[in-house]
Amino acid sequence: MRSVVDIDSSCRKEVVELHAFFQQWFAGELPQTDEAFNRFASVIAKSFHIVSPAGRLMHRAAILEAVRSPHNSGGGGVKIWIKNYRRRSTVGEVALVTYEEWQREGDETRGRLSSALFRVKPSTPNDLQWLHVHETWL
Repeated sequence: MRSVVDIDSSCRKEVVELHAFFQQWFAGELPQTDEAFNRFASVIAKSFHIVSPAGRLMHRAAILEAVRSPHNSGGGGVKIWIKNYRRRSTVGEVALVTYEEWQREGDETRGRLSSALFRVKPSTPNDLQWLHVHETWL
């Protein structure tokens, strides 16, 4: 079993790296290929769900499509960054974290407070799989 410190550092790294992927994907800096998109698809559990800031519950297939379709939609001006990451709880190989996701496109900046539930899964980029995310507007 991994230590709490290992899981915490892996979760932090995964949150930052996956949001860097989103920024690059939406800006068109990554090719629109299955191989590039697999950075996201490979870490989302088959049972994954997300609650959007508007309160909409989306399952894995819907969120994969919602991220895949707007490839290169940010016109190169999308910026995404993470603030105030915190590990809230770890039980065995499952961790709950919170963080703020901030996005700037043009002159508009918006933030979300997110809670994410992870479990250890070797063979993914940071040995973690996203199980659930809940977001609310800041």
